[in-house]
Amino acid sequence: MEKNYLNRVAWIVPAVVLSLLVLYWLPAPSIGGWQMRKIDLLSDIRNDSVVLASTTTSDYSGGQELDTLVKRGSVDEMEVPVLEGSRLTRGKDGKLVTLEDSIIEAEALKVEKKVGVTSIVDLSEGAAGGMNSFYQALDMAGSRPVRIAVLGDSFIEGDIMTAMLRELLQKRFGGKGCGYLPITSITASNRVTVKQSFEGWTTHKCVDRAGFVDTYNNLTGYYFNASQGAWVNMECRGNAYPHSASCTSSSLYYLGGGGTGSASVTINGTTNRFFTLEDYESVGKVTITGDITSAKWVIDNPSGIVFLGASMDCDNGMIVDNMSMRSSSGRHLYRINDRILSGFNNVRPYDLVIIMYGLNVAGRVASEFTEYSRMMQQGVENIKRCMPGTSVLLVSCSDREERGSNGFKTMKGVLGLIQAQKRAAINTRVSFWNLYDAMGGEGSIVEMVKKGEAARDYTHLTGRGGDRIARLLYDALMLGYDNR
Repeated sequence: MEKNYLNRVAWIVPAVVLSLLVLYWLPAPSIGGWQMRKIDLLSDIRNDSVVLASTTTSDYSGGQELDTLVKRGSVDEMEVPVLEGSRLTRGKDGKLVTLEDSIIEAEALKVEKKVGVTSIVDLSEGAAGGMNSFYQALDMAGSRPVRIAVLGDSFIEGDIMTAMLRELLQKRFGGKGCGYLPITSITASNRVTVKQSFEGWTTHKCVDRAGFVDTYNNLTGYYFNASQGAWVNMECRGNAYPHSASCTSSSLYYLGGGGTGSASVTINGTTNRFFTLEDYESVGKVTITGDITSAKWVIDNPSGIVFLGASMDCDNGMIVDNMSMRSSSGRHLYRINDRILSGFNNVRPYDLVIIMYGLNVAGRVASEFTEYSRMMQQGVENIKRCMPGTSVLLVSCSDREERGSNGFKTMKGVLGLIQAQKRAAINTRVSFWNLYDAMGGEGSIVEMVKKGEAARDYTHLTGRGGDRIARLLYDALMLGYDNR
């Protein structure tokens, strides 16, 4: 007769379970210097939430460094970019993710999906700064201008990306012209939507701290001083982007200088008009209208006036302004005083402000991103306060690669920076679009280089690459608009 072993199972199973539970409280074992993963029988049902006291250390597992935890597998063997004060929680797959990612994922689930489109995530919960204001403005594009300001660094300079975004929007909603321009530009010869020339100006940029007066700081980060007879000439170009071939108005923007100045403008090489530049306390503007293909503004009497820029616009339809600043991190946004920012909004109100900085800080260590996030939050709050009713879209850093021993790899700081940008969007309750994901994530800029869409610095775009990114952003905007 065979023996019955079932009675042994009754005590073996509970003994094994009890042993595994006890092992959870013991230190993770190591063999030959290799650290094994901590035994946790309840890991699949545990809802861990970890507060990180700093960027590199945590009370989690006795204050061990996060890098050590990753190597040991205590963070599910994934590199989680964390900021000071971030929380780690478990996602649907059981792995630890930051609370920022968890919030973004939860909000993204509420958004209409479309194959091949990375959706914009609106974190406003219906408050000011969300995308609804912009979508409502699009409904009125046939009767008034709908303006978008795209703030960024050298990733978009020379109207890269914004030229195609403008063309796509103007094709659907109407409009013409290339929008707002700095008086002078180091990339003027590379811009295909307008031929710009200038003479007699002194240029001041926020990235050049020496000689830059914060009192004159504004949304673009530029201001200009004019000598007697200084001029700027703008000629519309429409070969590559047809809707930029002409415009219906041209304006000159300036700050009061303690006296009354004067300027003149020549339209299409023949029509002249003279303007008095009143001493406004904030931002002033003079405008000429007509069927315009070129406009030349001449400063007859500068009278100490500070100039901000000029524009080639339309009376209705879409206006997309490229406000790029080489080497900028966007830090100047939190230093703009309310008088200037509100004044600029009065003469040139925006329906959407797109913020696209980050490449110039991606190489920093993770501990610096916490402060960067705070700085960006201040800048966004300034825009929301001084430009009420304006939608704000914070766009993540793109893929940026560096060469290592095993070939190219996304720069280590990129993921931490994107985490900082997500936090800024969440804390200020605006919208967020993950450009890094949209372009393909890890290695995507390498593939773009192979296709001639990015430069061989594995950072910047070519014109063709800018057009591709523009289509990705346009599709995301239209997905939100069509499914609001």
